[in-house]
Amino acid sequence: MKHKILVGLVAALASTGALAQSSVTIYGVIDTAVRYTTNADAAGDNKTVLADGIFQGSRLGFKGNEDLGGGTAAVFDLEAGYSINTGASGQGGLLFGRQAFVGLKNSSLGEVDFGRQYSLAFQTLGMYDPLGQGNANENDWQEAIEGVRFDNTVEYTGTWGPVKAQFQYSFGGVAGNTSANSTVGADLSYTQGPLSIGGVYQQSDSAAPATGSTPQVALWGIGASYVAGPATLTLNYFDSKRDAGFTAPVGTANTSYTSNAGNTQQRKDDVWTAGVLWTVAPSLVLTVGYMYDSVKNVTSSGNSGSIGTVYGVLDYNFSKRTDVYVELDNTKLGDGEITDTNSPVGAFGGGNSTRTGLSFGLRTKF
Repeated sequence: MKHKILVGLVAALASTGALAQSSVTIYGVIDTAVRYTTNADAAGDNKTVLADGIFQGSRLGFKGNEDLGGGTAAVFDLEAGYSINTGASGQGGLLFGRQAFVGLKNSSLGEVDFGRQYSLAFQTLGMYDPLGQGNANENDWQEAIEGVRFDNTVEYTGTWGPVKAQFQYSFGGVAGNTSANSTVGADLSYTQGPLSIGGVYQQSDSAAPATGSTPQVALWGIGASYVAGPATLTLNYFDSKRDAGFTAPVGTANTSYTSNAGNTQQRKDDVWTAGVLWTVAPSLVLTVGYMYDSVKNVTSSGNSGSIGTVYGVLDYNFSKRTDVYVELDNTKLGDGEITDTNSPVGAFGGGNSTRTGLSFGLRTKF
């Protein structure tokens, strides 16, 4: 009897030890705002709505880590997006539309993940964006040129001291054509003390046409940030070229890529984003940013255009988890972008060239 009790106790302790090597974390963000915008419909009318917040998309996530021994761990992240104002799922109604991946991580060799993941352009350039890539149309339109996330993706991340490198490949899944619908990318960053610099290259192929070559979008970008006392300065630039007729890879849900449909010219976007985050007081942060896109070959006629957005956010933190904010933005379209059907920011109502937005928001994290 004593022997059976001892065996049972050892088994229980072994089971407890095994469980102690694993962890699962539930996390999330809820961000919402009352938002006013001008030129919101075809007639040029203004609009006031309860909208998603300007900082982050609301989400619910589950991430885990299991120690496999020898410095290796199994990891996963399942992240669902939703609208707090309606309860509806985001990302086209996908269950885990924001992220869904599983992988292996080794303390010496790096990490390999498999599944739906953020694009390297989004990850790298977001490091050097004053909002880390915002969430309102007028402060995150550059995401539509970068592409936000890809399905069927393998990603490797390696870190060596201050240096981090990533490589990413998204399978197209088209029989007889391995490049169609696929994406390949690489980035490299260096962070030491207050300074961080990085660069990225990314190329996506749309579905192969019946004849001719596959339209592509190719992007390269660089960025930097510097912390100087209470202020953080950010700057990034990227160049994007979209072949004539490019469309987002088929079956890659919610990439947020803008197309170049109906254009017989290769479209070129040169995008700059600069900003500063200033900690005015321990609980008060002011963020100011400016985004500008110089566009060539907006349409088949070869006309040019531009998009410029300036914004400011005053953010008050009640705690590390909860904050309130007020945000003001103004966006101006130039020349061909005023009527561009492939514009990343969208056409403004009534053929107007400017739009102003004002948001009052509340965000909490858990």
